[in-house]
Amino acid sequence: MTEKRSDALLLRKLQGLDLSQYTSAFVELPLYPASLSFIRRHAPHIQILTRPINAEFFHRFHYILANGLNMKGSRGAFSLLKTNLLGLRDIISRSRLDYLCAKRSDFILSITQWEEKNYWRYLTDPSKVKTAPYFLPSSYGYEDTPSKEKKDQCVCVMSTTLATLPFLLDAAKKFSKCVRLLGRQLPEWRFFITGDFPPRVLELPERVERTGLLQTPFTILAESRAMALLSEYGFGFKTKLLDAINYKCYVLVPKGLYRRLPVEVQPFCIIVDTGSVDSFRKALERCLEPYPEGDPNDIFRSRAFAALDELLKVNV
Repeated sequence: MTEKRSDALLLRKLQGLDLSQYTSAFVELPLYPASLSFIRRHAPHIQILTRPINAEFFHRFHYILANGLNMKGSRGAFSLLKTNLLGLRDIISRSRLDYLCAKRSDFILSITQWEEKNYWRYLTDPSKVKTAPYFLPSSYGYEDTPSKEKKDQCVCVMSTTLATLPFLLDAAKKFSKCVRLLGRQLPEWRFFITGDFPPRVLELPERVERTGLLQTPFTILAESRAMALLSEYGFGFKTKLLDAINYKCYVLVPKGLYRRLPVEVQPFCIIVDTGSVDSFRKALERCLEPYPEGDPNDIFRSRAFAALDELLKVNV
C-alpha cells in the first residue's frame, strides 16, 4: 500500500479503507508513525507488526564514520563537513522514527538477534521485540548459475551498479590494503573487485583486477574460494553473506562485524585483521580447507516463519 515511503500517502489510503475487515498490519520499515497512530485510534483490534532492516541510530552513525570524521587537509573538506552535518540530522530523524514506530507497534520484527538485544529492546518493551531473520526466497535465481570448480581467488563484491557508497568504499579500501600488504606472497591467488567507481576514488594495487559492472555476482562467487567483506560499518544483515555461503565461498570479515553476525553464519566466516598481512595470508590459507556443512538460509527461513506463526496465531 505504501508509495514513495510516504507516511502522508499511506495515511490517506488508510482513511479510505474499512479497517474492520482487517486483523493484522505488516509494516515494512519504521517510517509511518502517523499511519500507525491512525490504526491505533480507529482500529485498535488490528495487530501491527513492523519490520525494520537496520538499527538506524548505529547505522547512520556508521555512515558518518565511513565518510571520514578527520577532514584536515581533505580536498573536499567543506562538502564532507556539510554531508556529515546532514548525517547528524538524519541520525536524529531516523532514530525518532524508530522510537515512535516501535512504541506504536504491537511487535517489532528485528532482522538480527544482535539488534534485538542491543537496540530495539531499549526503544520499547522488550517483550514486543522478536527476531525474524532475513532469508533468501527459493525463487532468488541461484539455480540459473551453474556450479564451477573452485579457483584460488578472492573477490570483493562492491555492487552490480555504482559502488561509491561509504560502506562499500570502506570495504574496498580495506581489501586493497590487505592485498597490497600481501605483496608477492601466495602468487597462485588472484584478487577481484566488482562494481564501477572512479579511479581517483580508490587506487587499487596491481594484483587487484577490476571486473566492472556485473549483471549478477553469482558467477564469480561460484568459482571463488573467498569473498572479502572487510568493513566494520553498517548494521542490519549483510545479504551478500548468504550469496557467498550458497556458493561455498568463505567470507573474510573483521572482528567487529563477526561479533554482530548470527551464530548460524559464523562457521562460514574467517576473521581478518586488516592491518596484519599474516592474518590475511592465514585466512586465505584456511579457505583451502573443506567447506563447512549446513545451510543457514534454511534455518533463517524456518525461524522467520515460526516467529510470524507465533505472533499471528490469535488471528488464525
